[in-house]
Amino acid sequence: MFCHTEMVSSQPVPIAENGKKKKKKRTRATDHVPGKFEDLYKLTAELLGEGAYAKVQGAVSLQTGKEYAVKVSVK
Repeated sequence: MFCHTEMVSSQPVPIAENGKKKKKKRTRATDHVPGKFEDLYKLTAELLGEGAYAKVQGAVSLQTGKEYAVKVSVK
């Protein structure tokens, strides 16, 4: 049977001065890439998917030659 007096005491967890935890800033792919999309990638004719508000198209990096899928939103 469990008895609370047998529990090992723990140390308090430090909390930020304002009483809230700090959130990590999420890094986005566009945060570190200078230049326009057109200067970095070439869209292919390959249509991978299509929805009501966007389509997904193939693209190739002009720097590395890697293939990517790009979501293109319709304005």
